[in-house]
Amino acid sequence: MTEKRKQQLRQLLGEAKGDLGIRDEYGVPLSLPKNLYRSYLKEVWKHYGLDCFSPYWIRLSLDIGCETTKSRLLDFIREELARYCSVGDDAISATTCLIENTSTNCPSVCRIDNQRIHLELILKRLLDIALVLGIGEAVSVFDGCRRPEGAHVFFQDVLLVEGLKVTNDLAVFEGVRLVPLRSSEISKKVSRYLPRFPYYAFLRETCYFDSKTLLVIDRPGFTIFHERGPDGETPLEELPLQIGERNVIIRTLDEIDSLQEGFTQALSLILNHPIQVIYRWFCLGEQRTFNLRHGSVVWPSHANRFRIPKEASEADIEKAKCLHERLVNFNSKDKDKLLIAIDRWIKSKASGSEADKIIDLGKALEALYVTGKNDIRRKLCYRAPLYLGEDVAPQKTLTEEFDAIYDYRSAVVHNRVTGKFVSVGERCVSIADLVTRAQNLCQKSILKIIKEQKFPDWSALRQRAN
Repeated sequence: MTEKRKQQLRQLLGEAKGDLGIRDEYGVPLSLPKNLYRSYLKEVWKHYGLDCFSPYWIRLSLDIGCETTKSRLLDFIREELARYCSVGDDAISATTCLIENTSTNCPSVCRIDNQRIHLELILKRLLDIALVLGIGEAVSVFDGCRRPEGAHVFFQDVLLVEGLKVTNDLAVFEGVRLVPLRSSEISKKVSRYLPRFPYYAFLRETCYFDSKTLLVIDRPGFTIFHERGPDGETPLEELPLQIGERNVIIRTLDEIDSLQEGFTQALSLILNHPIQVIYRWFCLGEQRTFNLRHGSVVWPSHANRFRIPKEASEADIEKAKCLHERLVNFNSKDKDKLLIAIDRWIKSKASGSEADKIIDLGKALEALYVTGKNDIRRKLCYRAPLYLGEDVAPQKTLTEEFDAIYDYRSAVVHNRVTGKFVSVGERCVSIADLVTRAQNLCQKSILKIIKEQKFPDWSALRQRAN
């Protein structure tokens, strides 16, 4: 746009901001104060589309009271986007693309969304951006998206993480950060202005998101307006997209998946606490684009609301980063067995009865110490004490403990459990204490294997022991 046209849009948006009302998804006017709606949008955008109170997707929008002002704004948008609109059609095509790396380390463009957007919806998004970020930012976003090369922005992979608490935003890797979630009074206040609010309040008065954390990964990409082809969609190769030079990390999909899974595993091992992803979504940046896909509502019904999260310091994050790097670079042919052990160890820490936990721990320990399907007890109870060594406990004590762990696990599997105590050598310990000890021994085993970057050579260990 020329500077004169930008000034015209600023003036029109200024007139509109003075005469705004708020409506629900059915067009019904609400008495919701404009300043509260503004705070609510800031909150949702800050949390990458997550509404921290309502279990439902609250579709609210601004509406201009003066029809003349609204008509002038729509005419302006129509004129600026005329090249993208068919004759008599008040909708345009918008495409969202990501820049991704390939296996040959060559960046490529991947279309993730293509939609038809009515001009009135573009106007509503403009009003939202103007209300929250200012008129100047709204003009800038509109101008960027209408350019032939599109608006270069970051989108985000977002994971809702349970079991972890951080007090401030923490950088993890370049383009990757942890963001704290807190119980929000703003979302609660907004919900009370909605129709049928007593129904919402009755079902979801407790905030499930309090003290949870987001793991956010930036993904460079484009949003552009364009003309549609004869079949309703423009081929990707015909879109005027350019990757260009970017001082950002461009990851492959495999790298992103590995980062999401591996870092939470490393953090679990460092904190000795289960860190689990309970929901994952993709954020398209409402404050920077005109993409209108809101995605599904985030409501983790399977989340463990009673689990107390463990706080991570910057030092913990640094340790987890180092461990994650060693885990990623673990080149042993037995890496799958190591990942099985980590996964089962985390599950044993997450929830379930003592019986459930010992079953998971049995599978984890077998993955670490048992080769083949024969002599499972002998291999586990000989190899584990030998590998962990005297620095953990006297070998006799370790042998007694692994014997007890194996016995209890077998009793659970064969439905032979009686009482709440078991024998460990000459000692009598509670089942809960035995399970905790098994978790700690499994964790120490995993960490030692990762540190040494290989599984033990059992023949060599046996020869040294003899």
